Amino acid sequence: MKRSAYTPSTPTAESASLIAMLERDPEHVPAALVTEVSSELSTEQLASRLPAISALLRMALLGGMEMSEAAMAELVLDIAEKMVVSDRQLLILAMDDDRLQPGFQVPRHWAQPPPAIAENLLNRWTLAAGKPLLARAGMDEEMDGFLSRQGFRHAVSVPLFSGHGPAGSLQLFRHSEQAFAAADAQLLWLLSLLAETQMAHAQAMQHLLRFAFNDYLTGLKTRRYFEQALEQEVRRAMRRRSSCALLLLDLDDFKQINDRFGHHAGDEVLRQFARLLNRDMREVDTAARFGGDEFAVILPDTDADGARFVATRIREAVRQVRFQLPEAQDLLALHISIGVALCPQHDTSPDGLIRAADLALYKAKTEGKNRFYFGKELRRPG
Repeated sequence: MKRSAYTPSTPTAESASLIAMLERDPEHVPAALVTEVSSELSTEQLASRLPAISALLRMALLGGMEMSEAAMAELVLDIAEKMVVSDRQLLILAMDDDRLQPGFQVPRHWAQPPPAIAENLLNRWTLAAGKPLLARAGMDEEMDGFLSRQGFRHAVSVPLFSGHGPAGSLQLFRHSEQAFAAADAQLLWLLSLLAETQMAHAQAMQHLLRFAFNDYLTGLKTRRYFEQALEQEVRRAMRRRSSCALLLLDLDDFKQINDRFGHHAGDEVLRQFARLLNRDMREVDTAARFGGDEFAVILPDTDADGARFVATRIREAVRQVRFQLPEAQDLLALHISIGVALCPQHDTSPDGLIRAADLALYKAKTEGKNRFYFGKELRRPG
């Protein structure tokens, strides 16, 4: 089965367009496209659509499982494909409950990228109607244009709910002459009701994980998350006979900022530094708040030269930037000291790497600050 990866949408124009659409009066949706459905199935429907009913039962039995929103989206598409025959499928989640986060879409069997969320007419009309839509060529001029641009003749779409309103849609398309039936829309509607409960659980779990593993002040990972990530990366490096690097970072003379301007100003410096630190990190890197004004970075698949490059880049970035505080008339210039340790060169355990990096950081501090040292290679300053 061909699948496209979880695809975040652009968080600027698309999400802004969706927010504006939801805040104004609902769009005019042609009444002929709106399909009234029931949440109850007749005896005839139960007998004629047994595979679809079995798929719905599978979805219901999976209730309460811990999975991400992206994984849940894939599951909903799996079930939809088993329930209703179609050529292509698309699931869109426009935003989260507070309507501030950009959405994402998960396409199935699309040779080319699907239309952007903000350009998806079927999604907009499904959100506005809050009910299933059945579309076929010849029903509406504007919808005909949308279907033609995508190369389809028929489509069915049901809203996906989050919180107290529609938050996206599940869309199925066909190239053939056979149109989708009202029974297809009803079955997909039941799937969307089950998905609402599952999505709510997935969102709740993600919020809990975000609070548990993200530092409230800086948005970086917490020390607890960092310790787990370091242990996993050390094991992976030893298993694959590769190298990973650990950087411990400390803002020089940070206490003077708290003493002079107050802890609120110090917190703002930490937030600005965290954004600076996270700006150039790879997706596989882990940047965490280690404690107070100390930070840690895990660099997978990184040797001594790579670690030296990253440490140099971070130190230069801090040296060149100016931190802005409401409490200070002038912009603040800061420096940073860094201790670097490598696995397996310096140690092969998480605790040993932390000790090696901490000793190197201490050396950088005592040798004049604004520099970095490698663990067990303290004669080579950065």
